[in-house]
Amino acid sequence: MSAENVEIIRRGFEAFTDEGVEGLAPMVDPDMEAIAPPELSTEPAVYRGMDGIRRWFAGFEGSMQDVHFEADQFVAAGDKVLVAARLVARGAGSGLHVEQPLAQLWTMRDGKAIRLNNYADMKSAREAAGLAPDSAAAS
Repeated sequence: MSAENVEIIRRGFEAFTDEGVEGLAPMVDPDMEAIAPPELSTEPAVYRGMDGIRRWFAGFEGSMQDVHFEADQFVAAGDKVLVAARLVARGAGSGLHVEQPLAQLWTMRDGKAIRLNNYADMKSAREAAGLAPDSAAAS
């Protein structure tokens, strides 16, 4: 199941890039919780389901454009998938290129994402996933 979960998340990243937020809908459980912590978000909160995810991304409007995520690494961890990624965008007024490294820990059940935890670094995400530290993957 781990390899299948990685493939679902990989396709989710591609769908988000191609279709925006709505591209995530097929992989999101209706009761999914996405956690945006204060160290990564101007609007930290727990966002629930697709409506919550839409609200999270609506928070970027006016300040950032062309918001997307670029995944650098996927790590299978049982029912979880750890992703080393970058949030990439342009400043709405300035047009400046912005990148923010982060790590995501997706929890899966029956082929759907039921939880997304975001972390400022891979070390924290690996610890949360119960994985041994990996200096090559840590940021």
